[in-house]
Amino acid sequence: MSVPGVAASPFTILLLDGFAVRRADSAVAVPPSGQRLVAYLALRAGAGRSVASAALWPETPEEKAQACLRTAVWRVNRVAPGLVVTRGTHVSLAPDTVVDNREFTTRVRRILRPAGDTHPSPVDDDGYAWLLRGGELLPGWYDEWVLLEQEHTRQLRLHALEAAARLMAAHGSHAGALELAFEAVRLEPLRESASRAVITVHLSEGNAVDAVRHYEWFRRLLDAELGLRPSAQLTALARGQVVPPRGPAGDRAVTPW
Repeated sequence: MSVPGVAASPFTILLLDGFAVRRADSAVAVPPSGQRLVAYLALRAGAGRSVASAALWPETPEEKAQACLRTAVWRVNRVAPGLVVTRGTHVSLAPDTVVDNREFTTRVRRILRPAGDTHPSPVDDDGYAWLLRGGELLPGWYDEWVLLEQEHTRQLRLHALEAAARLMAAHGSHAGALELAFEAVRLEPLRESASRAVITVHLSEGNAVDAVRHYEWFRRLLDAELGLRPSAQLTALARGQVVPPRGPAGDRAVTPW
């Protein structure tokens, strides 16, 4: 995934939609053991040698794991000199290294600011379309230390898609808002807040029939998959018992969800 706003740096680490290391405009071929080390350090502000070696080689005796860490550091710095820095018992990436997941997280948090804070305009940042261009953290990696980070990134993206849909609808960009909301549904079909985003955007545009149609789709899916019913709040929204307020320009604006 290409995240706009990534600054120039000697090294850029790409973790979204696949692993890569770049130096300037060139790819750096990092060996597999080095990839795991670089990814691990990119997801945290460095670590102690013993902590890093235990996480990366959990089934290896401590002394051998430490030796594996030293070898991995050497292999990375052989192809990317200066990328991994060791000081005493601490190991980290070079301080000016850019990590796309960090940039992604920073941009998402701007969208998730509380109401009343200044949000980036939907006209800027290509209408939040960058949220539609992937964003899965290290797909195909199943190491224990990466699983929680994958879920964290996925949740951030889902919340950002829903919030950005609300912001775009409030600016009258209903088609773009629906695209964002439907992407959240595609990522997690059983997530009620994602369907609430779709329904609310439909209602903000005055399309009550489309709102009810999506509600019925979600209701049937939830029943078939989990034997559950939508919340009373979602049902009331779809039935028109909760009406999105009008925005300052007179257009309907979606309510928070």
